[in-house]
Amino acid sequence: MRAEARLATVVAIVTIGFVVADLIISSTSNISLDLKSWTEFSKVMVMLAFILMALSLVQRRLAGDVTRVGQRVIYAAVSVRALAANAVLFIPLGFASVYFMYMAAATDKPLMDETLAVIDAHLWFNWRAFLAFTNSHPWLAKLLVFAYHSVGPQMPLLFLLLAFTDRLRLTEFMASLAISSALTAAVLPFVPAAGAYSYFTPVAADISNFTAHAGMWHFEELARLRSGEAFNLLVTRAEGLVTFPSYHTALGIMITYALRKMPLIAWPVGILNAIMVISTLPEGGHHFIDVLAGAAIGALTVGAVWLVQMQPRPVIDLAVRVGDEGVGIGG
Repeated sequence: MRAEARLATVVAIVTIGFVVADLIISSTSNISLDLKSWTEFSKVMVMLAFILMALSLVQRRLAGDVTRVGQRVIYAAVSVRALAANAVLFIPLGFASVYFMYMAAATDKPLMDETLAVIDAHLWFNWRAFLAFTNSHPWLAKLLVFAYHSVGPQMPLLFLLLAFTDRLRLTEFMASLAISSALTAAVLPFVPAAGAYSYFTPVAADISNFTAHAGMWHFEELARLRSGEAFNLLVTRAEGLVTFPSYHTALGIMITYALRKMPLIAWPVGILNAIMVISTLPEGGHHFIDVLAGAAIGALTVGAVWLVQMQPRPVIDLAVRVGDEGVGIGG
């Protein structure tokens, strides 16, 4: 099986795992899926199917065209087709994982922010002092805010870039999203948390150079989920609820790794994402241990996708090598 097929299989397996978990948990959960979630999901998948069929027809029609224009059209069709094919992997994964994260967050288990803050203290990290330092330097706060919110644009730009330049890396990134989501989902139910802002409760003056709802934009949604009241989820309007681990940190590592074969782009993006990791503390409202856990998720994910792509050495080839070595020794 080719590396690309193995990576796609990983995404499919993780997605199926989320679907199975969703079906089991939803029977006792107060979270239900809004009907619009299903209609929007269906519309997107049908649209992607039409795009894939249309582009396949374009490729067949121009298969024998050796002109420069024809070759460029074929290249564009193949690239957009790769983008659409990976979207077919990404959309169901996102749909199923978001539903799981919401149901996992809807728990009455005590929040563990105090424990996370104590761990930070043992690591000699003072969150309040760090917030005060960064907020006292407006230029630094603005840089951190920009870096934190750059993840949103980075994702679609990365999809487009890889679709037209390195399609294997695009599928690899989809597998990275799947594996990191699975690892995050495995941790989330055991470490419910609301974030450093919720725990330390800084006043407006303490965050005057950060966004108005820094680290707290998810809190109202999380409180509703934890209240036990019925909740109707529209997946396209879902909030990021994961505090531990920091998924921004994991994403920064995975995005930079996906660009490793393009050093002219990877270096500036890597620097931006290194700043983004720092920004998860004052702008994202994460505890320091959240960031360390997110880095661990990112590192484990990178290792996993690397292992998936390793080509196993054929048994016959290994036997020949052993046999050759044995002949040499005997001689």
